[in-house]
Amino acid sequence: MLASRGDALTPYLFAALERRYPVVGRLDPELTPAQRYSVAATTFRPDRSAWAERFFKSGLAFRMRSRNAVRQLAAVREGYDAVVQVHALFDVPGTRSMLYVDCTHRQSAEQWPDWNPMTGPQLEQWYARERDGYLRAAHLFAFCEETRDSLVQHYGVPAERVTVTGAGANVERFPEIAPGPREPVILFIGNDWVRKGGRVLLQAFAKVRAAIPAAQLVLVGTDPPDAIDQPGVQVLGRVRDRAAIARLYGRAAVFAMPSYFDPFPLVLLEAMGFGVPVVASRSCGIPEIVVDGETGALVDAGDVDALARELVAVLADPARARAMGLAGRARVEERFSWDAVVQRMDPALQASWTA
Repeated sequence: MLASRGDALTPYLFAALERRYPVVGRLDPELTPAQRYSVAATTFRPDRSAWAERFFKSGLAFRMRSRNAVRQLAAVREGYDAVVQVHALFDVPGTRSMLYVDCTHRQSAEQWPDWNPMTGPQLEQWYARERDGYLRAAHLFAFCEETRDSLVQHYGVPAERVTVTGAGANVERFPEIAPGPREPVILFIGNDWVRKGGRVLLQAFAKVRAAIPAAQLVLVGTDPPDAIDQPGVQVLGRVRDRAAIARLYGRAAVFAMPSYFDPFPLVLLEAMGFGVPVVASRSCGIPEIVVDGETGALVDAGDVDALARELVAVLADPARARAMGLAGRARVEERFSWDAVVQRMDPALQASWTA
């Protein structure tokens, strides 16, 4: 049995699991419109960002999603050995659960407090709810090493019950990589401008532009909160057309994401899959995606000079950039397809059938 409240990765992961194992059904415990209204009313804050975080991590929302999962499970007529659940924002009580976890709340609360809308008893209740779910799970699949360490050190999960599996690129098929050098375009795709280092990138780009006057910076995602009036910068906002996104990757000489906190950004896998070298920060799981000096370059979060230096180095050497892009494509195909992720889950899933 597969269960997810609706994450962009869910269709790709579930399809890979169904290619490998007999799956009797899927649960989607996401809130109904009426439930969403109730949660919105109880979590309202004038600041939209604060409201979103309270809504997302509401105890009421957790309980409602869990009840939805239980009701859906009751309608399943076939037997099943385990429930593979994406993230820990709901519970499926009374089952042998196996959780796929991007990051723990402890990680985000410590490294990016804006993701933590709770304090005092409410926060402790959330930690207790998280801990109960993790300890009850038959096994946990962590996106990255740091998440595994948090599960073990902060929540007391036995190390042997956690497997680091990574994640996959949410793309059905990557195109052939066109020969020849690309335009001096730096591409950024992200919906959390500040957390993903957008302001740092703008500062670094001013230095890049001084060294390479033809350089361009293309920003895709949520419109930045800052007014941008900087030569060479193009703000596209949200781009939902996947063909348009593919064309942007095809133009870009380098992908930049200097995040302050990013558990395991799948957009880096996507960029690498399109043959684009990546310059990113050493945040959380990013060093497990980008091989420094081979598929791109890593810098410390917030280091404007280092970011500018690495971007200039990639733009100034098209042959090296292409080699990095090809190495990144090979790494994604070998390690970060969803089938490869499921293969790393296999020992624990097989064990669940014989327990």
